[in-house]
Amino acid sequence: MSKTFEFRGTGFGYLWLLIWTSVISIITLGLYFPWAYSALQRWIAENTYVNNRQLVFTGSGFQFLGHWLLIMILTFITLGLYAPWAYCQLKRWETENTYFVDEMIPQSNTPATINNC
Repeated sequence: MSKTFEFRGTGFGYLWLLIWTSVISIITLGLYFPWAYSALQRWIAENTYVNNRQLVFTGSGFQFLGHWLLIMILTFITLGLYAPWAYCQLKRWETENTYFVDEMIPQSNTPATINNC
């Protein structure tokens, strides 16, 4: 079965996202970056279709904040040598939070649905 990939985003949509996330990131001295990055991933997923099935990104800036801080600290300590591993960690987080819209499991606040890892 061949896969048909389609991206339906527009240049204006991306430009607007880039402008407002960059401005807020600059104002907050980079603290907003995890939320900006999550917004970018959400926009990419919402505009990406595989075999006419839309993707959705469920990650949040708060979830990414810990990863981002660890990446920044380890990259600084290793004088940049950690960068390839950081990139892989970033991509792993992205893929773990990307689903098809029609396969998302409804979130529930009941204790029976909490996964203990």
